[in-house]
Amino acid sequence: MADQQPLDAAAGKKKRRVKTKSTETQAEAAPIVQRPTKKPSLTFEDRQHFDYIREATSKNVWYYRDRLSVPRGPCNLPVLRECWVQGVIDEGTLVWGQGLADWLPIRNVRTLVPQIRTMEVQVATWIKRQFALKPAISRIRKERAAQRPVQTAQIDNMY
Repeated sequence: MADQQPLDAAAGKKKRRVKTKSTETQAEAAPIVQRPTKKPSLTFEDRQHFDYIREATSKNVWYYRDRLSVPRGPCNLPVLRECWVQGVIDEGTLVWGQGLADWLPIRNVRTLVPQIRTMEVQVATWIKRQFALKPAISRIRKERAAQRPVQTAQIDNMY
């Protein structure tokens, strides 16, 4: 009897219920909750392999090619970190070390970029950029703007 609809007192007819949304619409409107996928855990062998590679790259003696493609080195990881802060090397710089057949970009040598770009290196790079490079570049641009024979608003507004 719970399925019966109430009678309208005046007309003696059953009241018609109006559905606001169909079940399909409600299903579409309900947000789909996706559970975050778990990162696959490394097996013991995979972890050992990764640790071995990290240890080998940290103890290796490295050579790098500067912007003029002149080989520099030998150097260890702290020297590479200092070069990164100074802007001498970046992810595209070619490096070579024992175990490599040819010169490779730093980004292609497994675990080398994270070992160079430690938190201290990232902070030092940011400080150098903010407090040394940006003021120097700004000063040079102002000097060059003063030396230009014709001042144009377009060039001044570019930077």
